Amino acid sequence: MKIGLIGYTQSGKTTLFQAITGAVPDPSLGMKGQSALCMVEDERLNFLATLFNPVKKTFATVEFVDIPGLTPKDESFSQRVSTAKNSDAFIFVLDAFTSKEVSSSLKSLREEFILSDIVSLSTRADRLEDAIKKGKSRNKDQDSKELKDLRSIIQALEKGEKPDFSSFSPERMASLRGFQLFSLKPELVVINCSESDISRPVSYFIEDSDLLSTLSNAVVLSSKLELDLAELDDESRLDFMKDLGVSSLAKNRLIQEAYRALGLSSFFTVGEDECKAWTIPIGASALEAAGKIHSDIARGFIRAEVVDFECMKEYKSMKDIKAKGLYRLEGKEYQVKDGDIINFRFNV
Repeated sequence: MKIGLIGYTQSGKTTLFQAITGAVPDPSLGMKGQSALCMVEDERLNFLATLFNPVKKTFATVEFVDIPGLTPKDESFSQRVSTAKNSDAFIFVLDAFTSKEVSSSLKSLREEFILSDIVSLSTRADRLEDAIKKGKSRNKDQDSKELKDLRSIIQALEKGEKPDFSSFSPERMASLRGFQLFSLKPELVVINCSESDISRPVSYFIEDSDLLSTLSNAVVLSSKLELDLAELDDESRLDFMKDLGVSSLAKNRLIQEAYRALGLSSFFTVGEDECKAWTIPIGASALEAAGKIHSDIARGFIRAEVVDFECMKEYKSMKDIKAKGLYRLEGKEYQVKDGDIINFRFNV
C-alpha cells in the first residue's frame, strides 16, 4: 500500500513525512519524491506476542511517499502531479499553522487534480472520437461505448461532481485504472495546525459546511509536535504526551484512517517463531488470505483454522478455546474478518 503526501510548499508535509517514517529528507531525489516504509502499530499483535513469546514480531507496513511540494503555475507542477499518480491513496496536508485559508487550499488542490483527470481522459476521448469519425476505429461499437463512458466522467468532473462508476463493467473499470485517476483513489485530509489547536474539531478550520460534508476522513495534528515526539525516547515521549493531554500519536490515527479509506483489514498468524500481521482487502476470502502469505499455501489449500481475536484475548490459550468449541474450521470461501487469527492447512 502506497500513500502519497501532497501539499503546497511550506504546508508541513515533509515534517509530517519525517514524523511518520523516521526518514531523513533526501533533496537529491528531486521530482521523484521520497518514499519510506512505516510500521502499522497494532496493540492486538503486541498482545499476541505476550502470549506466544515469538522469536520475531512483524507488524504490517505502509509505504508513504513525500511528493515534492506543489506551487501553483509552476512549470514542474504537472511532473509533481504525475509522481502522485503512482500512489494507491493520497493525503492532502493543509497548512493551518501559518494560514487561515484552509478551505481555499483544499478546494484548490482538489481542482488541480480534477483538472489532471480531465486532461488524461479528454486526450483518450478525443483520439477515440477522431478514429470513429475517420472510420479508423477497429471496433466501432466498443469504441463508441468507451467514448460515451469517458464523456460522462468528464462531464461530472467539470461540474465538480464525483463520477458514478457503479454501472461500469469490471473490464471498463480495469481500463480506467490504467489512467491512474485521482477520482478513483481514496483521499484523506490532514489539517496541520499549531500545538495549541490540536484539540480543535475539523469544523474550526473548515467553516464551509458543504466542503466539510465531503470530509469523511480528516485528522487534526501538529506535524512539528509529531516530529518532536517521534525523536524522544519512549519514557520521555509518554511524559511529554501526558503533560500535553495527548493519549496517542496522531500518526497512528492517520494510518488507521488510511486503512479504513483503502478498505483494508488485518489478520494474524501466530507461533513461537513469529507473530505477524497481514494486510488484506476487507471481505477477502480465506483462499486470498492464504495467497498473501505464499502462493503454495493457496494452491494446496485444505482448510483455515480460525480463532477470533476477542476469544484469544479472553481465554489466552488455544487449549481453552478449543475446549469451549470456539476453534473453527473454515473453507476457501470463508470471508476473513479483521483480527482473525488463522493457521492454514495445505498440501502441495
